[in-house]
Amino acid sequence: MHTRLVRSGLFSFSTLLTVVLLGALTGCSIPGSPDPELSERLEQNGYSFMPPAETGWFITQRSANQVAIAKLGKVEGQTYLIEGAPMAVNELNEPSRLTDFVKQRDRRNFPGPRFRLREHEVSQIRIAGAQCALSQVVAEDRDPETGTNVVTAMLIETVGTVCIHPTNTNVAITLTLSHRSFPEDQDRAFKAYAQSLLETQQFSPFNNQATN
Repeated sequence: MHTRLVRSGLFSFSTLLTVVLLGALTGCSIPGSPDPELSERLEQNGYSFMPPAETGWFITQRSANQVAIAKLGKVEGQTYLIEGAPMAVNELNEPSRLTDFVKQRDRRNFPGPRFRLREHEVSQIRIAGAQCALSQVVAEDRDPETGTNVVTAMLIETVGTVCIHPTNTNVAITLTLSHRSFPEDQDRAFKAYAQSLLETQQFSPFNNQATN
């Protein structure tokens, strides 16, 4: 049953989808109050996490398996995005294999010449008993969607985990926080902010009736 779920119902966000979602937020109005569904733990198929306890976050996409929530920053062009989804993996429960997998995935997800990696770090971490790889990427996007005719580079910073699910080593849970800003507005506290949210993850058995 889990195999069928992995093949037909699991989805993992790509970096380009992340960039599109971040760019699409430009020009949106900030809600006056947080989405009511974001006041408690977000329960997804096989995993859950606590959303930030801040106003302005709203759900941009959600199904049983995947979720994306977003928030506008305090300055023009600044956006935040949290994405969670299961993904099929080939038994990467050995820490070194998992970190190597994430390093290679990150490099593929930020291809040149559009992106230039400024920082890239992957380390091992355990969350709620699960073996995880913690990834931080700071990339320069040379062709951003800004909503204006001005062509300028923007920074995309992502901090995320890929955690081998405790009950099924063929499935990993990806949870990523992304931040887009102009270089001069880079959020220096973003990594610590992101990691505190990532560490709220919990894992539960998969519901094999859930679909993507």
